[in-house]
Amino acid sequence: MGLIEKIESRKAKIGVIGLGYVGLPLVFEFSKAGFDVTGFDIDPAKIELLKQGKSYIKHIDARRIGECKSFRPSSDFSGISGMDCIIACVPTPLNKNREPDMTYVFSTT
Repeated sequence: MGLIEKIESRKAKIGVIGLGYVGLPLVFEFSKAGFDVTGFDIDPAKIELLKQGKSYIKHIDARRIGECKSFRPSSDFSGISGMDCIIACVPTPLNKNREPDMTYVFSTT
């Protein structure tokens, strides 16, 4: 089965790298749409809180985490090889020249 067919049939495995204020809501949307989603983050404390069904982001209610039945949080990046689609949600702060600092993107990839 090709990638387009996997996406259309909701069989594609989605990986989201970075479970902050962008990545975590994105996980919720993919899960709500019926995809199997793995969220990756380098912070083991975040992963542990998510596994306990707790939120560490002020504006995200913990109930949303519990509603995501197809979501697995992980700090084990070896699982990325099993993903069909990978979305990086890492910081890109502006540098002194007001250009995006791509350090996090480069180190993630």
